[in-house]
Amino acid sequence: MRVVWRDMKCQDPRLAGLRLIVAAIVIGLFAVGCGSTVEGEPERASGQEGLFNPCTDIPDSVIEGVGLDPATESADIFGVEQPGWKICSWDGSWYNVTIYSTSYTISDVRSNPDYVDFIDVDIGDRRATQYRRADSTDEACYVIFAVDQGSVWINAEKDALSEHTGNSCDEARRLTDELDSYLPR
Repeated sequence: MRVVWRDMKCQDPRLAGLRLIVAAIVIGLFAVGCGSTVEGEPERASGQEGLFNPCTDIPDSVIEGVGLDPATESADIFGVEQPGWKICSWDGSWYNVTIYSTSYTISDVRSNPDYVDFIDVDIGDRRATQYRRADSTDEACYVIFAVDQGSVWINAEKDALSEHTGNSCDEARRLTDELDSYLPR
C-alpha cells in the first residue's frame, strides 16, 4: 500500500479507486434507467463526438484556483473511456469532485429512479438542478445543467477520511459558479 502525505494528512490511495467505482456505479445505474430497445443494425460510434472534456478543457491553473489538486486528476473510470461520457475527477481538501459530460439530458436524469431530491437552482446566469443518488448519504451531491451537447454534471463528495463537516451541495454549487466560464453553454 502506498501512502501519500499532503497537507500533513495521510490519505489512503484506495479511496481514489473507491471514488472511481462509485463513478462506474453512477453511470451503470443511469444507463440501466435510460435503456431502450432499438431495431436495426448497430452503428459503430464512440459516443464522444462533440462532448466537452473536463480533463483537457479546464486548465490546471483554474482547477487549482478553485481548491482542487491538479496532480490528482483522473480521467474516465480506471482510465477506460465510457461511451457517451467524458469524465474527470480531482481531490479537494475534504471532498472529491467529478465532472461528467454526456449527451443525456436533465429530463433523462429526472426520469431515472436512481436519482432523488431534485431542486432547481440558479447558479450565476445558469438554470441548474441539484440532486442526489437514491442510495447515497448526504455526503454526495450533484449539480446538472443543460448544454448544447446534452448536460454537464458536477459531483462533490465528502472524502471518507476527512473529518470536515462541510456541505457537499454547497461545494457543488460553488464549483459550478467558479468554473462557469470554462464550462460549455
